[in-house]
Parts: sequence; structure tokens; C-alpha cells
Amino acid sequence: MEGHHSLISVMIVVIVAFIVPIVLHRLRWKAVPVAVAEIVAGLILGKSGFGIIGQDTWLDMLSMLGIIFLMFLSGLEIDFNMIFQSGQKKKVDQNPLLIGMLSFFSILLLSFAISWGLYVLNLVKEPYFLTLILSTISLSVTLPVVKDKGIAKHPLGQSILVTAVFADFLTMILLAIYVALRSDNGFFSVLLLLLFFVVFFVVYRMIQAFNPANLAETISRETISIGTRGVFALILFFVALSETVGAENILGAFLAGVIVSLLGPKKEFVSQMNAFGFGFLIPIFFVMVGAKLDLVSLMEDSRALILFPLLLLAFVLSKSLVVFVFRKWFSWRESISSGILLTSTISLVIAAAAVGMDLGIISNTMNTALILAAALTVIIPPILFQQMLPDASGKTRPPSVSLVGINAVTLTLAHDLEKDGYDVQIYGADKSNLELDYRPYPIIQLPALDEEYLARENGFASDIVVLFTPHDKKNVELAKAARKQGVERIIARVEDQSLQKSLKELEIQQVSSFFANKTLVKALIECPAVFQLVTHDTSNLMEIPLINHRYHLSRVRDLTFWGDTLIVRIFRNNEVIFPHGDTVLEVGDRLLISGSPDHIHRLMKMLQ
Repeated sequence: MEGHHSLISVMIVVIVAFIVPIVLHRLRWKAVPVAVAEIVAGLILGKSGFGIIGQDTWLDMLSMLGIIFLMFLSGLEIDFNMIFQSGQKKKVDQNPLLIGMLSFFSILLLSFAISWGLYVLNLVKEPYFLTLILSTISLSVTLPVVKDKGIAKHPLGQSILVTAVFADFLTMILLAIYVALRSDNGFFSVLLLLLFFVVFFVVYRMIQAFNPANLAETISRETISIGTRGVFALILFFVALSETVGAENILGAFLAGVIVSLLGPKKEFVSQMNAFGFGFLIPIFFVMVGAKLDLVSLMEDSRALILFPLLLLAFVLSKSLVVFVFRKWFSWRESISSGILLTSTISLVIAAAAVGMDLGIISNTMNTALILAAALTVIIPPILFQQMLPDASGKTRPPSVSLVGINAVTLTLAHDLEKDGYDVQIYGADKSNLELDYRPYPIIQLPALDEEYLARENGFASDIVVLFTPHDKKNVELAKAARKQGVERIIARVEDQSLQKSLKELEIQQVSSFFANKTLVKALIECPAVFQLVTHDTSNLMEIPLINHRYHLSRVRDLTFWGDTLIVRIFRNNEVIFPHGDTVLEVGDRLLISGSPDHIHRLMKMLQ
């Protein structure tokens, strides 16, 4: 009967997690992040509300796996290509690593000042311990909110995530060291923690040396989902290891995500991980966060209610300098909203408060006040962030294209792309009479066409890089450099078939005279209507990936804005779909859209 009761509890939580985003979508509450709504649903159905969701072994296990997997995805979401690329620039320009470091040190400084003030007022016993608590940021809340906003891969989103990573995990490490030093075997415990990071580095190097991509491809011919199995083995290995050395298990999960991110996984694999995590385990964690909070009992402590506003103010003030750090690179609106979101904290506060009570550092009253303040920070700040940044998820700049090589093809192509709304730049190393006229796009002359000069002039900062010089070896060399710099879409002109194999392994698109002529004639024979759409002056075709989860499993007819646009085809994995009104869209679909440039770009904002 106990197992039957557990299954019913799990069923209730899963149904709640399923219904919450549907309710938000129907009520058009776009300002409320799904994670916050799930926490509120847990509050209503848990100890603070109707008591339908109670303490349960299965739910506790699934909730723990949820936070572990969320921390793994947090490590996976860190875009190291963006961080390393921005870090190599001589001009400091929206470097998430630098912004995160400066923000964390400002938080640590203010947290210590506030904690010392409370210590002087005799409200806390241990200011150093409270400094660590105030410095925490809930990465488990900021990641879903940033992803829901659609800015996880933008400089602003990366800066928020890196700041949260520093605040969450450096304080976690400092907390582990603090507790270790207060224990009987303090020095030995610190050595174990250092050994943990040595193991992390060794494991990363070993996995890198084994070339997991080729190994997985070989094994997958006989065994499916080998990549997923490997990831779960890696997560559980580091989680078990972190618990063994006395650190939090989420530290190990995060480092496992960092390893996978550094290995450069394919987008399809990352999408699978996100779908599993945000589709099952993570919503259970957020619902249970709310369900476990007994706010009614907490509020019965009168002394805690007096401390509560002071600690809430302390959490907010400790992040106030972040606004000025972000302002150096972003607008006031983006900076203030980021500072507000970064006040969110709960998971580590609850864990640290429990440790503090065990060590006798904080009282039960202080523990109650901390949990009350932390609970409020994960509900209000994310909503304010959504309201202050209403267009963040739809704010897409025009797709940018770098054309390398000055010739009749690139100049004509630049003219057509600029007319279709692309942000175009041409790079060359030789003067040509083709560029004497005024052009609406910049033509950048370089001393030489090599990786150093292109990187210096932001040639690899575009969404798409086209290498179209007359020299095949130069195109191959620059295509590999672009991939190393983190460019996702690369197109290279390569006539020599002996050079094409190396580019295929890097998933770089190639074009040649033979390929172009063959494709053109085939299109004229098989798809004359589509060919006319591509070449007709008054119509435009653009491939738009569906990224916005709000439109996942929506029907084509349910979309609110189309203008004069038309879906010509939908590409899903290796399947080509001819759409109609009842066709169901899925995240990851690539939509081939025809229409005027203005309407196409508005549709792009909506879907991305």
C-alpha cells in the first residue's frame, strides 16, 4: 500500500508539472516564468496549502535527481566558445567570464559588509558564514528563466549564467572549506576537496583523449543511446565523488556538465538532454521546492518575522553593485533586470542554514527568517525580470553574414542578402575595381586573409561565415579556423574533392561549380515552383528554426501572426513535411518560410 501511495503522489506532481505551462499559456501570463509557477503550485498543494503533496520517498528521490540534472544542464549551457572567444579579444567587449568575475567579487564584498553590520548589531553570531549565504545565487532558478526568455546563448544571458555559476559554486566550495576547517580533520578534508578537482581535470583529459564522438558513433551501430548512457554514468560518478569528499552533490553534477560542454556536443544531443530534464525531472524538483516549504509554521515565529525583512533587504542589497558592473556592457534596462534576477536564491540557502544549525552557528529563528526571505526571492525577482525585459525572447538582430573574398559572386550575393534584411560584411585582402561603387554594406580590407586578421575585425563573430576566395586551401584553412572560433554555420567554396573530406568531418557545408550546376538543374526539373520562389525578386525564402518552447506542439493554424508569410516546407530531423493547418510544430523544426522580409523577420522573432 505504501508503494501504491507513493505512485499516486508522483502522479499528482507530474500532472501538476504538465498542467502549469498549459495554464500559463492559456492565461497569457508571459511575465510569470514556468519555474516560478511550479514553485507556487507546490506551495498551494503542499504543506503551506492544502497538504495534498506530502513527504514521500519516491518524490524526494526524483526531486534530488531533478536538481542534480538541472545543475548538469547548467554546466552544459555555459558557452565556452563565446567566453574564450571574447576573452581573446584585445578590446573588452561583453566578455561573460570577466563580467561574472567582477559581479561575484562585488557581491562577496557587499555581503561581507552587510553581514558585519548585522554582527555589530548583535543579530548574527558568525559574519563570515552569513557572508557565504548572502553571496549565493540560485542557478537552479536563473537557468530556466534565462532559457525561457530565449537569451541563454546571447552575451546578456551568458553573463547572467556565469555570474550565477561563480556565486553558486564558489560559495559552495568556500562553504565546504569553512565546514571542513571547523571539523576535527579539517586539513585532511580540504586536501580531499582539492583532490576532487584534480580528478575532474584528469577525467576530462582522459575523455578528450579517447575521442568520444568517434567512439560513440562506432558503438551506436550496435547499441542505441550510448551518449545518454555515458552522460548519466559521468553525472553519477561525479555526484558520488563530491559527496565522498564532503561537498554538495550538485557541485559534481555541474562539473559533469562542464566536461560535456567542453567536449562540444552536437545540438541534437543537447536538445535530448534538455527535453529529458525539463520534460520530467526538473519540474518535479520545482514543485517539490514549493511543497516542502511550510510557510504557515515559519510565520508563527515572531522573532523570525522581525529578522525576515532585514534578511530580505540584505539579499537584495548584496546584489546591487551587479547593476553597475553590467551597465558597463549593457543598457540600464538589461542591467537592472539582470541584477533583480540574480537576487534569486533558495537551494543553497536551505542547505547552508541546515549546516549552520548543526554547527550551532545560527539559531532556529535565523534559520526560519533565512528560508522565508529566500522563498520570496525565487518568486518575485523572476517575475520582475520578465516584466522589465518583455522583448528579450523575441529580440533578434538581423542574421549576420561574413563573406570572405572580394569577387563578382560575393559582391552580388551581398547586394541580394542586404536587400533581404541580412547584416552583411565583406572581407578581402586585395583591391578590386568591383568595389569602387558605393555599397550599402561594409567592405573591410585586410593586410592578409588569415585567422588573426579576420578575428581582429570580427570576421568570425557573424552567424554565418562564407569562405569564397579563389584558393581552395585558403578556404579550407579559414573554414577550420571559423569552426575553432565557434561559428555554427560555415560555407566554403572547395573545387578540389581531395580537400572536401576533412570539411565533412567538421560538418562544414561545401559548394563547388559542379555541385552548384547539378543542384540548379535538378531544382529546375524537380521543384520549379520552389526555384521560382528563391529567384523571384518580390518574394523571399528563409529557413527559421523553431526555438521558442511556447510554440512546441502548437498547430500551424493556432499561430497568431503570419502576415503574408507562407510555410513552404518543415524539416524535422531527416523528414520533410508538407505543412497544412493541422500540422503540429515541434521545437527543433526548421521552417522554410516565404514572404516579405519584414513579415519574415517578425515571424523569426516570434519563433526564436
